[in-house]
Amino acid sequence: MKRSSCSEIGNPAIPAKTDVLIVGAGPTGLMLANQLARLGVRAMIVERNPGPSVRTKALGVQARTLEIYAHLGLADRAVELGTRGTGGNIWVEGRRAARVPFSDAGRDMSPYPFILILGQDDNERLLGAALREHGVDVQWNTELVDMVQANGHVSATLKRGDGSQLKITANWIAGCDGARSAVRNLSKIDFVGAPYEHVFFVADTQVSGPMVPAEVNVYLWRGGFHLFFPMRGADHWRVVGIVPPELRGRDDLEFDAVLPHIRKEVGSLFSFHACSWFSTYRIHHRRAARFHDRRCFLLGDAAHIHSPVGAQGMNTGLQDAYNLAWKLALVISGRARVGLLDSYETERVPVADRLLRTTDRAFALVVSDRWLAGVFRTRVLAKVVAFVMSRNRLQRLAFRTISQIGIRYPGSPLSQTLAGLPDDAPRAGARFPWLRLKLSAAGPAEDLFTKLDDTRFNLVAFGQASPPAGPPELRDLVVTHQVPDDPVNDRELSRARIPKPSFYLVRPDGYVGLAGARLDVAALTRYFVERLALPMASR
Repeated sequence: MKRSSCSEIGNPAIPAKTDVLIVGAGPTGLMLANQLARLGVRAMIVERNPGPSVRTKALGVQARTLEIYAHLGLADRAVELGTRGTGGNIWVEGRRAARVPFSDAGRDMSPYPFILILGQDDNERLLGAALREHGVDVQWNTELVDMVQANGHVSATLKRGDGSQLKITANWIAGCDGARSAVRNLSKIDFVGAPYEHVFFVADTQVSGPMVPAEVNVYLWRGGFHLFFPMRGADHWRVVGIVPPELRGRDDLEFDAVLPHIRKEVGSLFSFHACSWFSTYRIHHRRAARFHDRRCFLLGDAAHIHSPVGAQGMNTGLQDAYNLAWKLALVISGRARVGLLDSYETERVPVADRLLRTTDRAFALVVSDRWLAGVFRTRVLAKVVAFVMSRNRLQRLAFRTISQIGIRYPGSPLSQTLAGLPDDAPRAGARFPWLRLKLSAAGPAEDLFTKLDDTRFNLVAFGQASPPAGPPELRDLVVTHQVPDDPVNDRELSRARIPKPSFYLVRPDGYVGLAGARLDVAALTRYFVERLALPMASR
């Protein structure tokens, strides 16, 4: 990964104390810093590199990430900068064999029924600009070299670019510092897994060919694969493939050396006109043995790395940050006991494990050099995909999985479904459904997501009167939305299988914490006391 020069990037003075020290200023660290700033938490973010990324491998921004970006005011700008991938195409030996229609499958499930092709570097710029608006600057050329946890805080030693060192005290440390995480290594947490044997390349190219414009194109060959991602500009494609075995040991490898091998497979299908950037990399599949060690947390690539199948990596790290931020804020403000933070690992470890299993299997199938795998790629895989994509239910399942809106926490201690809800209704632990509702009798149907406050809990009541005011300690923690009875609303609730009466307590990160039929204040208060350990509600 290449980084920009630090010649124009200055570091402000580093304070001696902070509530949260965020190590790593990639997308995960920047997301966490933004959310903590919006929640009023004092945080400092440091990065060992001299400046933001200028070329990166991560490209796909999923629907769930764009939903989160909307709360930060970044979604419109991200969509403007990127390219909407409304579908994916699978080509076998040069012939198109199947299409995956993203927009059709997700049009009723998210305001963003597509995969957005937007580089990690652009994502970092958007998140960095938003962070500066909160008055927080990244400390570049600043590396964590030591830390000691003791007496309710962490003493951290930082090394600056000029070689000087300084010590700071943090109440909490978040390791967002990638696969070589200093936070993970200093915490002596194992990073279990291994690298794949293959070496991969990524190239920014000007190329013409049969690719479907503005869609992802996957080319499968007997000997491997090539991925074509549409980028801004005419004939601008990001190409990913496998470096031929005889070239894998070269340190000076350039695109011109790989091109003959590509042409050997693709023949005259493509005309490569220029290559502006080329890089090689190895992929690992690893997961940290723990995501949480006392006052230190691991997020993003510091906690889990896996194959790029499905464009899940960067998006998963962003959701790690979104999950942890509100919990840290409640604990730091004294409104929740420290035990709430255990739910970060409880909820996010199964997500990482599931991703590792599924992407590992799919990736092994796509990249395998074995003869049988080559036959499967070119004779079977496309037919299976074509069959799946011909079934609406399976299309929707594929979209929920790839877009990450299907991630759930049913076994979390923060998820509670009360008696009275039908079995097919949304349950606690699920992402709250996307709904377009009339929130006033005379008003238009609106996107309910835009009304939910991601700095507080949202209590959404259907088919029942607004509940009476609860304990004073909860009133500025919970925003109530009473949805009126209306034929437009009834049709939308039927589509989402939400019954009347019902209520949903939506966490700040958009997941349902408590769900039930008839709401009473006692049930709500018990949830906050017993599930979230909020001490103020128990007085």
